[in-house]
Amino acid sequence: MVMHQNDVKARVKALEQQVAQLSKALGLTNAEGKLQLSSKEAAPPGLRFMHSREGDTPQVFGTIGAGDFGNGYHALRVKGVADTRLDLSSNSDVLLRAGETLNINTPIVKIESSRVDMDGELSARLCATGQFTWESGSPPVRLVHQSHGIPVLTELKGKFKNNSSGIKMYVDPEDGYWYLTGDSSKGAEIFARVICIGRV
Repeated sequence: MVMHQNDVKARVKALEQQVAQLSKALGLTNAEGKLQLSSKEAAPPGLRFMHSREGDTPQVFGTIGAGDFGNGYHALRVKGVADTRLDLSSNSDVLLRAGETLNINTPIVKIESSRVDMDGELSARLCATGQFTWESGSPPVRLVHQSHGIPVLTELKGKFKNNSSGIKMYVDPEDGYWYLTGDSSKGAEIFARVICIGRV
């Protein structure tokens, strides 16, 4: 069966009209090769992603919205719904770029990498642990891991036998933790108080 050229043109034109009508209904426009989703409603325009297996109730997994979210808060927002995980995945590079500040607000940031390169200044708010105490006759007290912080002596008092009598803070090479200990020989009565500061 041979389709005449006029029939092909007519069908293409009909399809173009249908696409234009659908785009208008959805608020979609094509400008300079870029598909645009626009809205003049009170709520910003957005795409909602839904999925369901056969027989199941459709479930919303996330949305992409852009516009004014109130009080002059303009944003392009990618949002996962409920417990949906937001994945950014690439076999090549992933680039996050901000002209001013890149904010990450979360209770825990976990980075799994064989190498982390930083170009620039790294700053973080110092935190402090509660108090650790040790006294003569007690076993060594384990403090924090060396990668998380360092101990700071806040109180030292007691009866010292000689100039070499005192306390000692050291890192155990086997587990990487700081320990607090001191002179427990006969006649020594030493009390020490320590806190640890850093990423603790």
